[in-house]
Amino acid sequence: MKTQIILLLLLFISCFQRENLDYPTEISRIKEVVLERPDQKSHGKFAEVRKLNSDEIAQLLDILKNAKPLGLKKFKIDYYIVFSTENGTRRIMVTNNQIKGYDNDYTYQIKKVKFLSDFESKASQ
Repeated sequence: MKTQIILLLLLFISCFQRENLDYPTEISRIKEVVLERPDQKSHGKFAEVRKLNSDEIAQLLDILKNAKPLGLKKFKIDYYIVFSTENGTRRIMVTNNQIKGYDNDYTYQIKKVKFLSDFESKASQ
């Protein structure tokens, strides 16, 4: 009986893991999405900001929906994905093809796409 309860609990938890990312899942609720790269030398200002177009936003939502959980992990942030909605902003931290929510260390792996790879590669130039 204890084993069944534990398995049921694990199943329940695994079904709601993506809520750790805390991003708007409906494109109609999104005002804009920007990629922001922090500048370590300016103490909080952003070295680069890029606004995504509607096609890129739709592609990003699909990528986030299909993210594969990796577990708890710390990493150095390369840039942020910032969603602006009527209810405020939501941030996702990104490095390479790994992301995590702003309020925790639960990490996901996402598919590589050109507009994210291009933004990431500009930091190394």
